[in-house]
Amino acid sequence: MKKIISLIKACMTSDMAIFKFKKTKNKKASIFLPLFIAFYFMFMLWSLANSTFEELAPYNIAYLLLPIFLLGISFMTFIEGIYKSSSLIFNCKDDQLLLSLPIKKEVVIFIRIFKFYVFELIFNTMMLFPFMLAYIRWAPTLSWTYGLTCLIILLFSPIIPIILSCIVGMITASIASRFKYKNVAQIIVSMIVLAGTFYISFNLDGAFDYLAQNATSLNDLITKVYYPSGVFAKLVTDFNILDLLVFIGINILLVSVFVWIFSKFYFKINSRMKSVTTTTHSKIKVKELNIKKNSKTMAMIKKEINTFFKTPVFIINAGFSLVLFLIVAVVIVFKYDSFIQTLVSEETGLGLTTEIIENNLSIMILYLLTFVSFLTSITNAVISIEGKNISILKSLPIQTKNILLSKVLSAFIITTPVLLLGDFILFIRLKTSLLEAILLVIISLTMPLVSHFIGIIINLKYPKLDWENESEVVKQSASSFIAVMIGMVLMMIIIIVVSNVVEIVNTLWILWIVAIALILLDTILYFYLITKGVKMFNDLSI
Repeated sequence: MKKIISLIKACMTSDMAIFKFKKTKNKKASIFLPLFIAFYFMFMLWSLANSTFEELAPYNIAYLLLPIFLLGISFMTFIEGIYKSSSLIFNCKDDQLLLSLPIKKEVVIFIRIFKFYVFELIFNTMMLFPFMLAYIRWAPTLSWTYGLTCLIILLFSPIIPIILSCIVGMITASIASRFKYKNVAQIIVSMIVLAGTFYISFNLDGAFDYLAQNATSLNDLITKVYYPSGVFAKLVTDFNILDLLVFIGINILLVSVFVWIFSKFYFKINSRMKSVTTTTHSKIKVKELNIKKNSKTMAMIKKEINTFFKTPVFIINAGFSLVLFLIVAVVIVFKYDSFIQTLVSEETGLGLTTEIIENNLSIMILYLLTFVSFLTSITNAVISIEGKNISILKSLPIQTKNILLSKVLSAFIITTPVLLLGDFILFIRLKTSLLEAILLVIISLTMPLVSHFIGIIINLKYPKLDWENESEVVKQSASSFIAVMIGMVLMMIIIIVVSNVVEIVNTLWILWIVAIALILLDTILYFYLITKGVKMFNDLSI
């Protein structure tokens, strides 16, 4: 048991970089910033929960918001886990070390999954705890069992989504491992799985209608949709220790069975994923050797783009939102009315009507661009991904300013064509005026740049250079967490402000203001990067 605890401790210490901060002169500030962002985000969720509970309290159904939100968080955990599991579990550099130790295969699998579980537990707690806390004010009656219920739900809520995502990840890795170009196959299969999951989730109307017709109550409906949510709703309103123990037992049993079954396939798939396919040719003809000479900055940009496309977790993490943008653009072309109804539904919280959207269609494009731009965070790991090669990068005969700008420009080159293609599709379908189209194109160019500048600045502030797996820096590092939180806050601010002024301010003026604000923000971030950012880069060391 001591060996297992020591292994878990060593694994968590080396991998969970989100908790590790280097000793600097401004140590308090480096710890305060991520904590401030996390608590601010939780405060916003708490405020949202309070206002929603206030609306539901008169109908005595406020408790239903808790299991519904648990269902949403579990779905997000499952989606995130699909593309994270393959790189977090299968492509680990410490396999040889762990396998050489006198420990069972099941223990290795358990350590891998436990690391995954801890990260998702933090994420779930940040999202769920504000709602649990807000409910205290609006609960008709409350006892100490509510606290116990919330604690157990928080501890066990990530388990089922993680198991499901690991199963999908295992299938994806198994399929990809049979191809010569494993990374390409893994990316394609993962994208197909994610797209298929979203398609199914948005076409469940018939299934939900059937469940609603055959459910005796809302609680029964929630239970049939997702077991943990149903248990949560029941324990909040009618606590039963037996139900709680059964819930705990089922989760422990699922983990035990999954670890045992997973260990039978893991090492075979993992060995295939790491195998290198070589091809020999009997005849090699060289007619002419052409050497192309590129500028230093262009060479750096090509290097960054190659790194992006050779890292599956990078592509899936940052690229899926771009693919989703194109899918949504196509959906609007063929299912315009359905999309409008979704946008004006009460669940979005935007407070928009069909008439407002119809009269301001360019605002809908602005919402989509805002959503995609701040969710496509590529640069929050571009410094960390250099790893132990950072010293080599610093020794290259190229100005530090150009090194940093090449990373931003490469991200810009990756995102821009997709956004402009989506814009073009939407302009044709929505018959956007020429001036509005020009402004939206400017926004499509400047808004992602804000995300790119923020990402690389945050990564310079909180680098993780001693990583063992790409997932650690792309998904589990302090820089990725802070950059994503800042992006979400900016996204919410823009959408909320625009939604509140769209009825009183002309659409053209809104687009002008947003475009000018983004240009100014990009300018400020640019000068910060080439001054403070250069100094932070020069101070980096492994």
